[in-house]
Amino acid sequence: MEALGTEGAGATSCPSGSIPAGAGCIDAKPVFIDKCVGVQKALRFYTKRWQHWTTLRTGVGQPVRQLERSPQRCPRYLLKIRKAKAAAAHREWNRYFHYHYAWSEWLPDKWQRIGACETGYGRRPGNWRHSNSSYEGAFGFAKVSWDSFKYRADPKAGPYPEDAWQATPRQQYEVALAIYRMYGLSGWGCRNA
Repeated sequence: MEALGTEGAGATSCPSGSIPAGAGCIDAKPVFIDKCVGVQKALRFYTKRWQHWTTLRTGVGQPVRQLERSPQRCPRYLLKIRKAKAAAAHREWNRYFHYHYAWSEWLPDKWQRIGACETGYGRRPGNWRHSNSSYEGAFGFAKVSWDSFKYRADPKAGPYPEDAWQATPRQQYEVALAIYRMYGLSGWGCRNA
């Protein structure tokens, strides 16, 4: 009996990397027919979406291990997990955005008028990014007031940044409420707005 791949009488001559089989040659390496192109493409998409929504909310991207192409199986299970994570991160971002930035839905009219008078030049709710040498934020916080009262504000909206102009609308409102609880509206020049 002749050994496979040896040349001799009756043996099939095959190119390098192939072995004889029956009347022809087959590759010695497993044949990988990539049936998972769509799955891998979707996996890359949902991984990017998950990273995008998480980065928007936290400011820090989530490290993701690079996926290797595996001839043994298709990563359908990983696609389901990544798709669910991307959807959850999107929902979490929507909750975060609504809580911190959708001021038109939760900011009382009185505070909108105060902000418009203090820094908005009549436009509600004022300029959230206002900053000059004395006052910051939509409600015109003195730097000393911001530093003193950000620790008394609702911790759910924190962590609070160093300066008022860097804070989200919700954070500015919570600090304004902390000042209001202590002094009423007397801290604002536009208290009668």
